[in-house]
Amino acid sequence: MPSWANSNESSNTDDDEYMDEYSSMQMEYFQTLDTVIDPSFCGLVVESDRKCILHRQRPGRFVAFEGTDTGRRFIGCATTDGVNCGVLEWVDAPWPIILQRCLTKPWDMYHEKNLGRVQEKEAHEIEVEKLKKELDSLGNQYSQLVDDVSKLFDYQDGQKYHDMDHTSQAINELKEQKHQLEEQAKIEVQMEKLKLKKEQRCILQSQADIIQNTRKAMKEIQVERDLLKEEKKKLEQVISELLKAGHGCREKLDKMKEVVMKE
Repeated sequence: MPSWANSNESSNTDDDEYMDEYSSMQMEYFQTLDTVIDPSFCGLVVESDRKCILHRQRPGRFVAFEGTDTGRRFIGCATTDGVNCGVLEWVDAPWPIILQRCLTKPWDMYHEKNLGRVQEKEAHEIEVEKLKKELDSLGNQYSQLVDDVSKLFDYQDGQKYHDMDHTSQAINELKEQKHQLEEQAKIEVQMEKLKLKKEQRCILQSQADIIQNTRKAMKEIQVERDLLKEEKKKLEQVISELLKAGHGCREKLDKMKEVVMKE
């Protein structure tokens, strides 16, 4: 028979033994128990070639610390990662019934206490979650209040700046109106001055015209007076000649002479 056949046969034999061992194990051996450290019973089992069911690794020595099995030594799976095979073999037999009852009492108290703590923890977590929601709500309200106050201050500042701008604008408008009125007043004063100058020139021109006309009239009067004087002299001469010649009525000539003398 070939060597590989013998190898396969031995492998099949090991698998059969493994399946027989797996089927013959009681379900209680697959439970995973809490343990406590016992220096007198710890470490891996090296005295035999026995291996755990799932991982096919050397088992370890443990001391149970759970329920009615508290204090019982057992051989179990030493794997700490993933699925644990649980108990492979009990070293100690089950405790007497009276001792199991005694162990049950403190463990029931422990579980009850632990359950109460779990319930308190859940209630505490619910209360904490509620407080967180309230805190978040208060934070949102506070943030909203801060935003509203900031907007109010910004509005007041903007209103103040708007009022200042409006006041400044009004002042600038008044200054502009004052400047326009001053310019208009200057223009009106200049116009009045020009008008007065024009009137003065008109008055001066009228005076000059009057003086010139007066002088012209006086010259004309003087000329007429000179002409009358010449005519008077001529008339006097004519009267004198007539008187000398004895023509006309002497009385009429004398009257004419008096009239001429008066003129």
